Amino acid sequence: MSRSLSAIFIFVIFGFLEAQQPSPPSQPIPLSVHVSEGPGSAFKCTRVDNDLRAEADAVDAQYENRGLVLHDPDLQAFINSAGNRVLGGRPVPEKITYRFLVLRDPMVNAFALPNGSVYITTGLLALLENEAQLAGILGHETAHIYERHPYLENRSIRKKTVASEIIAAAAACVPGGYTTWLATAAAANVSTLLLVESVYGYSREMESQADQDGLAAMTAAGYNPHAMAVAFELLDQDRTLEYEPYRTFYHDHPNLIKRREEALAFADAHTPASARTGLEKDYVTAVAPAIVSNIDTDIESRRPRTAVARATRLVDAFPGVAQYQVLLGDSYRTLGAKTTFPTPDELTPEGEDRQRKKVLKMTELEEQKALLNTPEGQATLKENQAKAEKAFLAAIESNPQYALAYRELGFLYQDESRFADAALNYRHYLQLVADTSLDRLRIARRLAEVEKLQTATPH
Repeated sequence: MSRSLSAIFIFVIFGFLEAQQPSPPSQPIPLSVHVSEGPGSAFKCTRVDNDLRAEADAVDAQYENRGLVLHDPDLQAFINSAGNRVLGGRPVPEKITYRFLVLRDPMVNAFALPNGSVYITTGLLALLENEAQLAGILGHETAHIYERHPYLENRSIRKKTVASEIIAAAAACVPGGYTTWLATAAAANVSTLLLVESVYGYSREMESQADQDGLAAMTAAGYNPHAMAVAFELLDQDRTLEYEPYRTFYHDHPNLIKRREEALAFADAHTPASARTGLEKDYVTAVAPAIVSNIDTDIESRRPRTAVARATRLVDAFPGVAQYQVLLGDSYRTLGAKTTFPTPDELTPEGEDRQRKKVLKMTELEEQKALLNTPEGQATLKENQAKAEKAFLAAIESNPQYALAYRELGFLYQDESRFADAALNYRHYLQLVADTSLDRLRIARRLAEVEKLQTATPH
């Protein structure tokens, strides 16, 4: 499929989904400390509902089979603890089995399937600051299940299947290095309705109800609901960091402002004195595997600014960990001639539009070449390379036996045509890795290449 056609698909997605979003209710549902238990006995599963639940099971299987679920025992225990606290003693809806799962996806998102599977992406985990914010997200998503929103939406909205077919087609052909955007949706390829709901959310009435129920649930579980208002603010700030190929429910700017205001009103009225928030360092310790996974994916999927932000957070929390220093160096090296934060021009509507067109029309290499045609881009490249070098050297100082630091430093020096320094670090790497390392041959070839270039380069 051509690049121009894929671009059309993406813009059709934006227009179609926004058109499907209902108007907000004229009278907002009053906030309450009562935790909803859903329609209860009034809701009866039909054949259509059973079919939807079977499709959700198939989505779970697809994610698992394709390696999209992040399995880490300590991280899973942390997510389960927060999720189960939010569930409390509420009765489990009919034919539901609750599971809290981490999805390897750099996009900031969370969603619940009708069978009880609640997914939170590594992108969202990497953004949040504490356990209470996580509890608020999980409270929101479990509320969708209690209220039977997937089933009710499936019964009433059929046109969304058209939009999800467009998404599936676009996800397979987005150019310019965004090979992972909507990867989770494309990988599932099972229920079109489920995929659209997981990306863009439900009707505003249902989302408002889930917010209110989630706030009540986290408060009943002992968490401070003010944390959810802060989470909405973080989500709003994060959406400006980097161009996103699609806008999820968690990055909907107008709604985030309103949701934050409602969360603050609830929190001001219902926060007990003993409410729990949790320390940020404890949270970062618990979700570090998700942040590491997300940085790797960000680097691979043309999101270097996000990678730098997440790696910086790890290094600030744990400055002596060589792995995190190397991730920071890799992030700055990938950033290249691009600024760490968006320029004021990029944050304007016109600038956002130019960035969107650039991503759709240019590869990452072409974008870097264009930036290097300006003095500002050349200066930014040197600055980012210096920061990358500093991070790699810090990793070596922290752990002289950490082989990856030497390899990545060699890559950086080769980029800078510092062939003697590159050769030295490649040799260090080869000395430290086992003879059975699959990477030995590649680095040995790199070493031979830079040694040849070193000889050919006049001193």
